[in-house]
Amino acid sequence: MSFSEKCEWAKKALMAGSDEEIYKLAKESGLGIRWLAYYSNAYEAAGESGIKALTYRKKMPLGIQKKALEKINKFLSEKYPPHIRSEIDFEVKTESNRITAYEKRPHFMDPSKLTRTETFHVRYTDFDDRWHLYWMRKFHIWWPYIPGEPIYTINDCIREVEGDPWGCFFG
Repeated sequence: MSFSEKCEWAKKALMAGSDEEIYKLAKESGLGIRWLAYYSNAYEAAGESGIKALTYRKKMPLGIQKKALEKINKFLSEKYPPHIRSEIDFEVKTESNRITAYEKRPHFMDPSKLTRTETFHVRYTDFDDRWHLYWMRKFHIWWPYIPGEPIYTINDCIREVEGDPWGCFFG
């Protein structure tokens, strides 16, 4: 399916007035309910840029990556102060245009082992100089996060993660 077709189906899903209409659109589009919801959430979060960000993987410029990592690490360092880091800590990893934050803690049944849980994920798109925020769904897919206020910057992403009104990031 082309990019423009995904955008059109996402717009139609957002305009649907009922669950019945959404299921009908999912069938008509051939996307199924999960993929239609995925694209419509991405579109609701950031328009066409949100859908393009789902598959965009151009390497993030190092200067932008460095500034974003500084801000994310500062936020997480405040959330996980040094005196609790022997019990709960964080980790941040980068790959192409993506940064993923993890919470690390001892496994509840075997404290000698560490568990690592994804907390949030951001993606940078250089074609519009914009950041996109994702949360981990129960079926282990990074899902577009629909913010209370539009997201454009890494600071906007951190604001949403910090507020976490639906418990998407830290439960």
